[in-house]
Amino acid sequence: MQINSDKDAQQTAAAADTVGPLNALEADRCVEDLCTFSFEQIGGHKWMTQHEALEKLNVQTHVNASQQRDEFVMEALVLHEKIPLLIRELVSTELWKENVFPLVHEFLSAENSIKGYMLLYHEAVLINLLESVLYHKQACEAAGDMIVELTDYCHRKLVWLLSAPPPERSADPKELKAQLIAEGQQDYLTKQAEAIRRSSALYCLSIVRFLTDHMAELPLSVTPLTLTLTLTLTLTRTLTLTLTLTLLTDH
Repeated sequence: MQINSDKDAQQTAAAADTVGPLNALEADRCVEDLCTFSFEQIGGHKWMTQHEALEKLNVQTHVNASQQRDEFVMEALVLHEKIPLLIRELVSTELWKENVFPLVHEFLSAENSIKGYMLLYHEAVLINLLESVLYHKQACEAAGDMIVELTDYCHRKLVWLLSAPPPERSADPKELKAQLIAEGQQDYLTKQAEAIRRSSALYCLSIVRFLTDHMAELPLSVTPLTLTLTLTLTLTRTLTLTLTLTLLTDH
């Protein structure tokens, strides 16, 4: 018991000492170098380099928040006016997934599934980073008019989350086994795209909450959109509660 207690204490101390992949100067440099890309440049060498930088910034943001340290990533994004750029890249990535990915899906699955995953995962990195920084009022203010585009994006994701049918599961054990085997043989990128889309929609739930908290500092054009999203969130909670009660009743 004493050995386990010592191990737990060591793990807790190690977690408390986590500093993340970037220090303040490195984060500032990464943020300052952020730029936009056209559809033709997505997936290229410069794009991949920026994707790696965004992943590090995202991890560092969460480390800072969890350890209650200086939010130097958020401060750098505000200082260098890069939050509108992140929103622009988020919408651009969404458009790429909707219009370009279906055309190159088969090629990526056969020739370079890892890069295909990175292209899909980019949207999750961006929305997760925005979720972390938009907790702060100054970050919402720094988004400027692009906050309208982000609100539209969140609306699309939440509407999809509400309308997406749950996976059907057969009550018969043999049919359920066959269904699970078929799902396991499904195309890798197709499964990842669905998982990332659902994760992005869940991140949007937090962002909408932050936008409603800071509504007084946002442009007036955001107000009706935010109210619509609030109604959508209320419907989501109602459906979730109804589903939970139904499952509890059935069991």
